[in-house]
Amino acid sequence: MTSKTPSERFEQHKTRFVNKKGHKLSSSIVEKYGKYLRPTLYNHLNPIKTQAEALKMEEQLALVLRRQRYAVWYN
Repeated sequence: MTSKTPSERFEQHKTRFVNKKGHKLSSSIVEKYGKYLRPTLYNHLNPIKTQAEALKMEEQLALVLRRQRYAVWYN
């Protein structure tokens, strides 16, 4: 879960973003293979209020996208 927009978060992944404490916040998979975002796959989702709801939605959306043959990872 993040306070960033999808495009801001994608940019963090691509630039190997490291936070103030020195922790890497980017995904190696996105760094290597991520080319662009597909807003049509997530624009219909409303902002989610709690982390628990966000994690559940992330898993549900990932499983739907996998069934559509997208390569998707989630926590």
